[in-house]
Amino acid sequence: MFTENKGGKFSSKKFWGHIFMLLIGVSYACDGLDWYEINNHLFDSMLIAGTTLIGLNSIRSFFTKKDTPDETK
Repeated sequence: MFTENKGGKFSSKKFWGHIFMLLIGVSYACDGLDWYEINNHLFDSMLIAGTTLIGLNSIRSFFTKKDTPDETK
């Protein structure tokens, strides 16, 4: 989940993107429980930053079928 598709290196961008998304979820839940009121523009900015850091490539990897080795050979 935190590695790049090419080379299998650890991606700090994806790591921080997931941290941002966790913080966004917590702040959204706290706002829903009326513990505090979040500024809508701040929420939008945090959501854009988190999704940009994670990248669409990670989301696409959840829905693509992985190639399995053919066992009949």
